[in-house]
Amino acid sequence: MTRLKTGNGNLDLLLSGGLPENSINVIMGLPGTGKTILAESIIFNSARPDSRALYISSVSEPLDKIIHYLQDFSFFKAETIGESIIYEDLSETLRSQGLQKSFEKIKSLVLEYRPRMLVIDSFKALHPYAADPKEFRSFLSELASMLSSLHITSFLVGEYPFDEVSIFPEFAVADGIINLELQKDGVRDIRYVRIVKMRGTEFYGGEHAYRISSGGLEIFPRLTTPATPPNYEASGERTKSGVEVIDAMLDKGFWRGSSTAIFGPPGSGKTLLCLHTIFKGIESGDKGLIITMQENPTQLTRIASSFGWDVKKLIDKGMLKIVYTSPVEILMDELMIEIRKSIEEEGYSRVMIDSLNDLEASSADNKRFRNYMYAFVQSMAVKGVSLFMTNEIRDLFGTSYLSEFGISHMADNLILIHYLREQSEVKRAITVLKTRGSHHDARIRQFTIDSSGMRIGDEFSDKTSFQGA
Repeated sequence: MTRLKTGNGNLDLLLSGGLPENSINVIMGLPGTGKTILAESIIFNSARPDSRALYISSVSEPLDKIIHYLQDFSFFKAETIGESIIYEDLSETLRSQGLQKSFEKIKSLVLEYRPRMLVIDSFKALHPYAADPKEFRSFLSELASMLSSLHITSFLVGEYPFDEVSIFPEFAVADGIINLELQKDGVRDIRYVRIVKMRGTEFYGGEHAYRISSGGLEIFPRLTTPATPPNYEASGERTKSGVEVIDAMLDKGFWRGSSTAIFGPPGSGKTLLCLHTIFKGIESGDKGLIITMQENPTQLTRIASSFGWDVKKLIDKGMLKIVYTSPVEILMDELMIEIRKSIEEEGYSRVMIDSLNDLEASSADNKRFRNYMYAFVQSMAVKGVSLFMTNEIRDLFGTSYLSEFGISHMADNLILIHYLREQSEVKRAITVLKTRGSHHDARIRQFTIDSSGMRIGDEFSDKTSFQGA
């Protein structure tokens, strides 16, 4: 099957290499989702003087307005208009002569310019100009027959909500359906693209987040686990955390490539323990990647420097990278792609995520969050990357559960940091709850935080009496 490259690498990935040529495609979505931008970016990236695109506007937006608002996008090239891309307005014919005469005009334009691609925007706006549904079906049949016989790849753009897919006949005729959605999540809007249908070819299903940027639609394919378990050999190497007692409790340290979730209430030391693992890794030659949604880089640098870690020096040497994303604006799809890209291109072997709560809050769907985290943890294991994640729990004293969405089951190691109360004094305690495939010391240990970092002491005495929360 010959493919038409869209000029958008991630969209082509979703389409298994691009759009099938000579296909009829509906680009659907409510106003503001970027339908016109997507169609325009495809033709500007693909049209050539010997392989033209014909763009026909109907009655939704005036042609000059469409072109005017395109000029700020990087894919727009004014010199291609009239040569590689031909713009025509169908509105006057529609209003004065109806749908059948409009088809005749479309046909004459197609025969005159012999385009490789055709866009009709908005296609849904043609419906009111048909005398009845039968006339529209006849128009659609003639149009589809002409496009197929002349080997034209076409895009029918329309403001269709998803529940109209089963109503309008163009969806039955279409070889491909690309749905753009705008979902409200708290105070922000999240956009998703979904390939609903692509006749005769595989495609990457599900919802994929995207942004509208100066380059058009910036798409972030969702993270998935392989259809079959990957064949890889788990490392037998132990790596140090930077806290000797923790390493002893974990039977000589973490397995390389394992995932560790650190649970604890606010201010208990979760972030500090993760920082110990990152900077200890750097000492032994492991490059560290810190993903933070809690402190921005300036705040994190100040925290690290107070314990003697020189963040700027390590960043300059290429041993450390800090990626900060506001928890308000985070797109989980985008962040996961950035992490994987950094690992593949820059070789980071220890990754810290602070925190899982922010990632969970960024996902409009809790099931989506769980699926993403499972796929992410598995992908890190395959790459041999040691993963350290913080998760804040609600209870300051006494913990009845760790995670609602299965994070504790996914992680290889579980560490609980908690508070204990002895009369009028609050004390910090740390416990290793789980190490997959390895022995661990499950005793509760006391610990303190000073200018050198975490200091973990002995277990609490059996004679110590603690008050309940």
